[in-house]
Amino acid sequence: MMIVEIVGGALFGSLALIADGLHMSTHAGALLLAALAYTFARRYAYDRSFTFGTGKFGDLAGYSSAIVLAMIALLIGYEAIDRFLNPLPIHFREAIPIAVVGLAVNVASAWLLSGGHDHAHGHSHGHGHAHNSHDHDDEPRRIELGGNAYQIEVFEKDVPPRFRIRTATHVLPNASALTIETVRPDGRHQLFSFESRASSWSRATKFPNRMPF
Repeated sequence: MMIVEIVGGALFGSLALIADGLHMSTHAGALLLAALAYTFARRYAYDRSFTFGTGKFGDLAGYSSAIVLAMIALLIGYEAIDRFLNPLPIHFREAIPIAVVGLAVNVASAWLLSGGHDHAHGHSHGHGHAHNSHDHDDEPRRIELGGNAYQIEVFEKDVPPRFRIRTATHVLPNASALTIETVRPDGRHQLFSFESRASSWSRATKFPNRMPF
């Protein structure tokens, strides 16, 4: 629809159609950049060639979206001033039907997204249940320390998820700091620092994707 509005606005002299089409395109572009940034951040999260990690991918995507949005806003502002000083004829008979369809698409999108939010929220509970079932199937990793048994599991309430350590008695080790070293299937070792949180120890920082160990 945004392409139709941009082309229709250019053909029939309606800057309003062009502005709405460009506005819709910035939303689509921002979503695409965010999806690409998230995908690359997860894919290369443990690539040592990224000295400072991949967390900046999302920041760069947001920065790029803001720059593009600002450029389009300046372009529309310039065109609006030029149209004010040098008016052009508008073919209302052709432009208004496109505007009506565009408005209908916007209203339908708002309705679907508002209804879809409730559905997605309800679905997320089922999704979380599926993950919990998956974690139970995998069996939490069990370690012995100082005569006590501890379970290491992936706590996926947060996005991205965290490591969590807990005991059956909910009695945590009396320590100011806790560090665990994991070994991945490819042989890589990684250290994780934990902090005390209520009845469990939780990793102080999040990790971008699930890691078998």
